[in-house]
This record gives sequence, C-alpha cells and structure tokens, in this order.
Amino acid sequence: MKVYDAVANAFVKEGTSTVFGLLGDGQLTWWSSIAKHPGIQIVDVREEGAALAMADGWARGTGKIGVCSVTHGPGLARLSLSLVAAKRGRTPIVVHTSKTAFNNERNNQFLDQEKFVSAANGGYIEVLKPDFAEEAVRQAFYRARLESRPIVLCIPQDIQGKECDGAGDEYQPSATMFTGQQRIRPDLDRLHAAVRIIAESKKPVVLLGRGAMAPEPKQAADRLAKRIGALIATTLIAKGVLGESEYHAGISGLFSTRTAMKLFEEADCVIAIGAALNEHTLAGGYLYPNARFVHIDIAPHVMMGNDRGADCYIQGDAALTAQELDEMLAQKGVAKEGFRTAAVRNALRGADRDPAEFEIEPGVVDTREVVKIIDEKLPSNVGLVTGSAHNFAFPAFHMKKPRALQLTVNRFTGVGQVLANAIGYGVAIKGPLVAIEGDGSALQNIQELDTLRRLGLKLLYVIINDESYGAEYHKMKASGRDANLTVVPTPDLGAVARAFGCRGRLARTLEEVAAGIDEFLAGDGPLVLDVRVSRNVISIPSRRLYFGQDV
Repeated sequence: MKVYDAVANAFVKEGTSTVFGLLGDGQLTWWSSIAKHPGIQIVDVREEGAALAMADGWARGTGKIGVCSVTHGPGLARLSLSLVAAKRGRTPIVVHTSKTAFNNERNNQFLDQEKFVSAANGGYIEVLKPDFAEEAVRQAFYRARLESRPIVLCIPQDIQGKECDGAGDEYQPSATMFTGQQRIRPDLDRLHAAVRIIAESKKPVVLLGRGAMAPEPKQAADRLAKRIGALIATTLIAKGVLGESEYHAGISGLFSTRTAMKLFEEADCVIAIGAALNEHTLAGGYLYPNARFVHIDIAPHVMMGNDRGADCYIQGDAALTAQELDEMLAQKGVAKEGFRTAAVRNALRGADRDPAEFEIEPGVVDTREVVKIIDEKLPSNVGLVTGSAHNFAFPAFHMKKPRALQLTVNRFTGVGQVLANAIGYGVAIKGPLVAIEGDGSALQNIQELDTLRRLGLKLLYVIINDESYGAEYHKMKASGRDANLTVVPTPDLGAVARAFGCRGRLARTLEEVAAGIDEFLAGDGPLVLDVRVSRNVISIPSRRLYFGQDV
C-alpha cells in the first residue's frame, strides 16, 4: 500500500468526514486518495488560514476533531493567525501537510516547519519512514484530542509515494486509546467547604463559563441557582446560557450593564462553574469586591484574573459537582430568596438600555438599533456568530434573545476570522446562522464569500460598516490624535457579494436593514448585508475604557 493511501484510509478510520483545505503540490496524492472514500466532504477554500479557521468552527460546532489540509512551506505559513487562535480556544484540529524533499533547503518553498508551528503554539509530527505513517496519524488525532489544540501532521514528499505495510480495515483509531475526558468526581472535603460558604451567603451569583454550556451542567447549575436564590451571569463565551431566567444578569465583566455591576457589588458569594474567571470576566478585579469565590473546573487549579486563588477551588466535572452541591444543600435544608426578589427582577428588565444619545449623520444608522432589529426579527433557531474589536460589543450588549447555537470568535482578537469560523460552524450544524463583524475584519477574508456561495449555507453575513477601524478610531479620538487616520472608505460590499454569486444589499436606513433580513429569511442560501453605521456611536466598553465614562 502506498503511504498516501494508508494515510488517507487512517484519516477516514479516525472519523474524518469533512476536510477544509486548499490544494497544492504537497497534498496531490493524499487529496486524490481521500476523495475516493464515500461520505467525505472536501471544502475547497480560497486561503489557507481560512481553511484552518473553518475547521476550527466545524470542530466547535460538532465537538469532534476538525481536519484541515494545506501544502507545505508558504501554504503552511499562512496558517499562523488561525493556529494561535485555535490553540487559545483549545480546539482539537489535525492539519495535514507535506514538506520539501530532504536535504534541499535551497528549495524556494523550504521552511523550518517544526519551529514555525511551535512558535504558533501548535504540535508537530513528521513522518521520516513509510511504516510510521499510520502510527503518525493515530498520534496526531490522539494528541489533538488530549491536548485540545491543532496538531500539524507532515508527510514529506519523499515519503508519500513509498510502499508501507498499511493496516487497511484493521487500522485501530486513536479513540481506542483515549475515549475523552473522564468525569472527575469532586473531593468530599472541598464540597463541604463550598457548602459552608454558600450556606452562609445571602446574595450569591452563579457564574457560568464554557464548561457549563452543555445541557447537563446547565440544568444542574439552574437547579442550584434556584435553590440559593442566585443571580445568573456568564462569561462572554457562554453568553445567553440560561438567558431565559428572569434573574439572568448577562455577561460578567466589561460587558456587564451598570445595573448588573451594582448587583455584583452586593454579592457575597460567586459560584463559578466551568468559567476561567480571567481579568475580563472580573473586570480587572473590580467586580464582586465583597464576595467569596467557589470555583469549579476540571483543571487541577486555575488562578483568577485578580491574581488570587478562589476561597474554595473544586476540581470536578461541572454537572456532577453542581448536582452534589445542590443535593448537600438540600440535605441541610438550605433554600434562600437571595437575589430573587421582585425588586431585582424589575431592575434587570431593560437594564441593557443605553440612554446615551449620539448625532447620527445622514446616510448612516445607529449600530445599537441595527443589532436590536437583527435580534427581534431573527427567530431563536438562527444561530449567532460574533467576533471582536469595536463592533462586537453591540450584539454582546443588545442582543438578548436566547439562542441555542452561539459562537464567539474572540481568541487572539479574532479579527479576520469570523466569516471563516461561521462557514465551518454552518457546515457543522446545518442550520441558519447570522454572523456579525466589522468592515475592516470582513475585508481580510472577503474572498471566502466564494466558498460560502458554493456551499449554499443559510448565512446572513452582517457587516457593521463604519468605513474605519472602529476600535482604533475611538482610541485615537480619546487620546487627542487624528482619528481620521483610521478611516478607509469601502466599496458597496453588497455589490461585492453579488459579484461572488451571493445575495447582497447595502443598507443606509433601519428600514433597509429590516428589508434585508426579510429577504434573507424568505430565500435560500447566503445574504450579505452591508450596513453603514455612524462612527459617532461609541460602544459602552469603549466609553468605559477609553473615555472614562461610568456607563
């Protein structure tokens, strides 16, 4: 059996069903071989970094290992941003690539690939002899799953066409060695310590993170919060989890409303479930000044963003630990009103309203009103993908409708990553999506509208277009510098979308925004909505950070 056939077969046996990639010299044989396997979907992209970002979105949507394939040298080099982002997001991905011939460093495509991948925080496995090829695939998938990061698997061109003793149908996939994270039962002494803290509290907050987004921990956290009368808050990544609760205070941190911040000041206990409690979630350590912390995570220990450890740290499975805490509190007869009063419920209603007024010039609209219309008109079954920089603060604050499917692309800032992540996510979930990002970010990967068109995904791509780099604009303005240096006029991106074969619209009024959403819902496939917004409208986080406003 040829090495390329053995490697392709091993990928299939590992459960590969979708490959995102861009074909080059280094993958011709493997690509041809894996394409012959029934049920394999190959998504041809227009840029290598976008291929890895799509594999990232697909992995996050399915909970499986994403697969990306690019050629060696320059093809691999274009993965740098996406490699770092996937590592920061702890996304398991296997990247298939090649390498120039041995002892030929004069080749114009030569790159010290291991050093490059290591610098970008990925893992690297290289096949130096044919009979190691299948074992290398097994190791790559094993390590991607175990280490929760991208692993680059290199099959040099010198090796690909050689014969090897392939196992074929007898190949044993990595899942036989590592079946996933074991559910860690919490230590009983730690549980008792946590119960004492919670039982003594009068105003607790249950703070949910990425580790509490699955149905079982979500339900356990909800039961616990109801028992102790807790407010519910989330990290940015877990935005909207248990959002149907009347006592949901929204995102904890810089994206908290002023009402929520005042309530957090009163909190005397925070039970963090699967949440990192980093400096963003704790607003640099200023939130929860009077609270003791019970921190639940599967890691042996996690320092909080205020450079201290929790008052009670419990290493344990989120669902099991929350359930056991609830049961132990029940046995002690603990049942509290806590924050769950009519006054708190009334305070939280409309707490996201931003009373600030800004001058809106002719031909542009208020970004706050745009995202409210999007939220109102799109049903809950339409998933939401958001990015980073200035524009993403608006959906974070003003989109409140509970959505079962949600993806935040903010690792390593996420600029230029949203469209590709959304495409991969859309391939995974096979359902309607809205992706929201700014014009500067969108134009970094605008070529992937061609990929979107070929896939025919039901994706509303909203470009919040202030014809500038928004975050930099407001930073420059706040520091007294020339903010116009950040202004870059853009073409009609709705027309650009139509040139790629997608539906596309330019919206300069709120009525045109609403009409674009109606068109998306009524038709099939993607629609790009280029919404021209005023640079005068400053997001609440930017007002806090750059202008010192207490909002």
